[in-house]
Amino acid sequence: MPASVRQTETKRQLSTGLHRLLLTIACLFPQHPAAAQTNEQLWLEYFLEYPMANVFNLENVVTYSTLLNTPRWRALDYAPTLEYSLTAHIDLMVGSTFSYTWQTEDYNTFEIRPMVGTRIHFNPNRRVPIRFLARLEQRNFQNVETKEWDKTLRPRFRLESLIPLNAKDVFQNKMYYLIADVEYLWKLQDDVSERFANRFRARFGLGYRLSYTWRFEFIYMLQLSREAISDDYSSTDNIFRIRIKHFINKAKPSPVVGVGN
Repeated sequence: MPASVRQTETKRQLSTGLHRLLLTIACLFPQHPAAAQTNEQLWLEYFLEYPMANVFNLENVVTYSTLLNTPRWRALDYAPTLEYSLTAHIDLMVGSTFSYTWQTEDYNTFEIRPMVGTRIHFNPNRRVPIRFLARLEQRNFQNVETKEWDKTLRPRFRLESLIPLNAKDVFQNKMYYLIADVEYLWKLQDDVSERFANRFRARFGLGYRLSYTWRFEFIYMLQLSREAISDDYSSTDNIFRIRIKHFINKAKPSPVVGVGN
């Protein structure tokens, strides 16, 4: 097949795959009232990824986040996650998040959030990978002032994809790529006094893989929140996320791709 024909066919497949992915994401968007409260947030994230033995990856994520509106809160998170590539189609993972939030002058919270999960690769090694990430978190909240704890379980499901723009797959250097995913999160216990625990998230972003070691991403995330599954969404967050991903131990690369929040 001539090179020009192969390039045309590759572009056609990429366009078709991107159209189907965006159509699927659009169908998953929930309805929310125009009167919902709207806020803006900024997240700064550093990922340290350490692949091991070709099938493991130890991810360490440090995140600083803040509300840009007033009254402003600030949070500092650390999230280690160990991933294992069981097969080309299935990853397993276990991890935890440790989060301290300065809510107000007299109210701060500390959270410990252990997690187990799996990622399903629908089409591994394809130009536009499509994956499904399922996690179950146990959320343990402490009011720092009263020392009281609340606990709840929260499942979360995410459909995600990376779309290379100037390379044949997502493993090339000096590559620009698009990020697109949608995620549902909800709490299982209604008696826990956490506001806006049930959420819908949609992320769209642009990434640049400079080399194996360094990747940079800018992501816009729309977050809709509500207090109960039966309620309307009452809060809308426009979240701007700046990420630096740092991969080390290049001699033993792993097919696992990292988790993040």
